[in-house]
Amino acid sequence: MLLAIDTATRSMSLALHDGEVLLAEQTCVAGRQQNSQLAPTIDYLVNLCGITLADLKAVAVCRGPGSYTGLRVGVALAKGIATTAHLPLIGIDTLDILAAGVTECNTRAILIAAVQAGRGRIIAAQFRRKDRQWQARTEPVITTWAEMIADLKPGTYFVTGELNEKWDAACENAPDGVTLKPVAVSDRARRAGHLAELAWSVLNAGGYKTGEHTTEALHEAFHPAHVLPIYLKSPDE
Repeated sequence: MLLAIDTATRSMSLALHDGEVLLAEQTCVAGRQQNSQLAPTIDYLVNLCGITLADLKAVAVCRGPGSYTGLRVGVALAKGIATTAHLPLIGIDTLDILAAGVTECNTRAILIAAVQAGRGRIIAAQFRRKDRQWQARTEPVITTWAEMIADLKPGTYFVTGELNEKWDAACENAPDGVTLKPVAVSDRARRAGHLAELAWSVLNAGGYKTGEHTTEALHEAFHPAHVLPIYLKSPDE
């Protein structure tokens, strides 16, 4: 059983996944209530599934980039659980989780994933589909919708993540030849179920599924101390 925790932005998402089936998931806009609601929500999901934290085999956490406060809360709790129980901790990037939720694009499409970064800015990166998975083609950067769209080369881009009125305004001034297609609203949510699936892929690649390593060995390979929050700053900060 794997517990997945994502508090990288105002959204909070938690999931329990046994490696084959997503057993429970809850996603909400918690805002400043993340700190007080995180642990109780984990307890709720654990009780709902009829298990205890002792049944966990691994923990996964969104490591950022994102909100300083949100990341600190989620990563700290994930580290605490994994360290206490000697479990492997897998850190997954925010925009990778967003991209994992998008299934409607064709194989040649470019996907833009973005979350809000405050003060009218966004954190964004581009992805391309390869081997049935989205792979980053650019590093995450802090920018604005207007700046990012103005720099796009002609082509069709699917967009996922946190879109707002600044996105709408920037689209009206898109360069000639640039087509922007937001994915379905239901696919734009950053879900801990997708985080869990990405984390299981990492664990399986490390030998968990084949039984090559014990949980203790995986704890050392994916030691909680190795997972650090990713904070981005713009060049002028």
